[in-house]
Amino acid sequence: MPGWGTELLARLPLDDRTGVKAPANDPLATLHPRELEVLAELALGRRNRDIAETLSISENTVKFHVANVFAKLGVSSRSQAALIARDAGLGRTTMPAA
Repeated sequence: MPGWGTELLARLPLDDRTGVKAPANDPLATLHPRELEVLAELALGRRNRDIAETLSISENTVKFHVANVFAKLGVSSRSQAALIARDAGLGRTTMPAA
């Protein structure tokens, strides 16, 4: 078929600079993968030093990620962030079968 498939228009979202907010039912959708990892550790009640050691990053980097998580989730405390994380299923540890 002449001309079939000769034109293609594709839009790939490489970076979300559109200002579109995440769906209200998924508050974690705006978090980057490393921020999710830090949030999961927060939900387990871990301190910054322990999170840094677990993720092999500096404690200052953890503080940076924690601040970003707070801002993106609209919270002001670790316990508020942890509550959102637990509601979303983050930070749960599996218990060994008895």
